Amino acid sequence: MNVPLYQQISDELKKNIITKKIQSGEQLPTEKELSDTYKVSRITAKRALTELEQLGMVTRTRGKGTFVKSPSTSNTAPLKRVLFVIPFEGMSFGDFTQGLAPALKENDTTIFITYSNYLKENTAAQIKENFDGLVYYPMHTEDYLDVLLELSLQNFPVVLLDKQIYDLGFPCVASDNFNGGEQAAQALVSLGHERIAFVMSNEEHHPHTTRNRYLGYVKVLKESHLAFHTTLDDENVNEDSIIHLINEQHVTALICENDLVALQTMANLQAQGIDIPNDVSIIGFDNILAASLSNPPLTTIAQDFAGIGKKAGELLVEWINTGLVPDDVKIPIQLIERNTTK
Repeated sequence: MNVPLYQQISDELKKNIITKKIQSGEQLPTEKELSDTYKVSRITAKRALTELEQLGMVTRTRGKGTFVKSPSTSNTAPLKRVLFVIPFEGMSFGDFTQGLAPALKENDTTIFITYSNYLKENTAAQIKENFDGLVYYPMHTEDYLDVLLELSLQNFPVVLLDKQIYDLGFPCVASDNFNGGEQAAQALVSLGHERIAFVMSNEEHHPHTTRNRYLGYVKVLKESHLAFHTTLDDENVNEDSIIHLINEQHVTALICENDLVALQTMANLQAQGIDIPNDVSIIGFDNILAASLSNPPLTTIAQDFAGIGKKAGELLVEWINTGLVPDDVKIPIQLIERNTTK
């Protein structure tokens, strides 16, 4: 997920305002000055300033400029700051900020987006000093356990996205992956398929999100009295070698770990003359943008990324305000039928 240029500019300006590098009442650079400094269009610069205005951090006066708001003399609580840590720049799945940012804004909380190496380069004490809470999307649950454990021991509010990190006690907001596996399998069973494989990436280890999707798949097959199913440790059930299983085991349908695996699998099969969906049906998981643009468009299980982000923001604010640790939350998913199933 690339952080938009306007967001990068507004985040830097927010940081300068909060740290008093830009004082209350001081004028911010103009749209033209921002455009020249950051090598962006005037439209991008204007959007960055508009976001600050919507957050209530600045006032904009036509013909005069943009000025940092003075602190309110009322009993209004100071603006809270939350750090959103994503694995890396260019994530190809899920824009959680569509739900997270508005949920935080409604609660006078500003958001800063960064990448996971921040947890390597900063201590727990530095994170606590600069932020009131943390939303963290772990790519691998084994990463940065030292700093996360220290935050946990100090009861610092941290809400996880997508993957639970057991033993730390942080609440997690994730899709109902088990039900996603169920829905995918049920859709294929309803179409008459009896030999359905669960296809994984070439990664050596698979997260519990994948395992939950797999278990939902197995549950439906067992309930449908279908004897054939694949296992998670089968080396022939990945995006590169599934052709052998199709030929040898007469598999007619595939449920893939995610859309990226599904799209790569589909490309591999099509390169070998297999027609999708007339020869083999395929279902992905995530509903990334590329799923609707593939040829044919991919049937998939859609995650509600905005809903996940919104709930994570609400839970984090609740924890910050009350001191009470929220419970885990599962967000419903939805089957999106396109043209790769028959």
